[in-house]
Amino acid sequence: MNTQKVTQKYMQKNITQLLLIVSALLFFVSLNACNPDHPEYVLPTKKIPQSQIEPIKPVIAPTKPEIKPEPLAEPEIKADPAILRVGISPYSPPFIFQKDEKIQGFEADMAQKLATFTKKTVHFIKVPKKRATEALLQDQVDIIMSGLTIVSEKDRGVTFSDPYLRTGQVMLVRTRDASLFSTGIYSLEKSNFIVGVIEGSVADLFLTKTMRGVKIMRLKTMDATIKALTAKKIDIFLHDAPTICYLAANLKSAALTPIPTMVTEEFMGWKMRSEDEELRHQVNLFIKTNKDSGELQKSLTQWIPKPL
Repeated sequence: MNTQKVTQKYMQKNITQLLLIVSALLFFVSLNACNPDHPEYVLPTKKIPQSQIEPIKPVIAPTKPEIKPEPLAEPEIKADPAILRVGISPYSPPFIFQKDEKIQGFEADMAQKLATFTKKTVHFIKVPKKRATEALLQDQVDIIMSGLTIVSEKDRGVTFSDPYLRTGQVMLVRTRDASLFSTGIYSLEKSNFIVGVIEGSVADLFLTKTMRGVKIMRLKTMDATIKALTAKKIDIFLHDAPTICYLAANLKSAALTPIPTMVTEEFMGWKMRSEDEELRHQVNLFIKTNKDSGELQKSLTQWIPKPL
């Protein structure tokens, strides 16, 4: 009886071990089936002759067009005692501007008369507005005449003539909206009006330093500013009074009206090198002579439609 029990126990043990071995074999077989180390069949590869292999061409990024810097003076004319080189940025009507390939404006007339007064021949030289002082200091021009407001720049080696005009900043608005701005600059307080200015202009500096909370749109050119005003992207254009009056008179179809109250008081003059005392003396004498004779006011009235 004991022998039979031992035999049964031994057989059960052997069957259990056999089942474990079979299970282990099935597990490894399933692993090989899922992730075979070697595929059963591999397509034969065909070796391509070296002569038939096309070389890979490198992709060359397109080169950016070279932007040439704007010339400091155009044309370049050497200093000459018989020539008055007048530096201009001809985008400031009615002071100085170009129309039909001709330099025109109040300062164009004054430059011609100043050349006659000093017994010289005038040459207009275009200079970038932001680099006008640089052109002056590098002796590319003798005087800058471009609708400049007199500011202290003696520390930069340049100086201004005596003022030829008292002026200031005024607002240009759409005619149908003029009643909204009857109080002048105070109309901007606690309002949602957007004021357009020429970037870097006196108006831009004034608003930035003086008026807090005013919405400002800075534009590059006069044309862009007028378009923004007529398209209702801005509500006001703030600029010097002579230019505003000139634009209102010459853009009647745009229905624009100046607000006559001056926001600031400024004086306009011409810029020269501080060391050029002789020319500065001649320019100041020219201004005084033309003021006394009435020629200066006559020319101003010709170019600026409304008296200031």
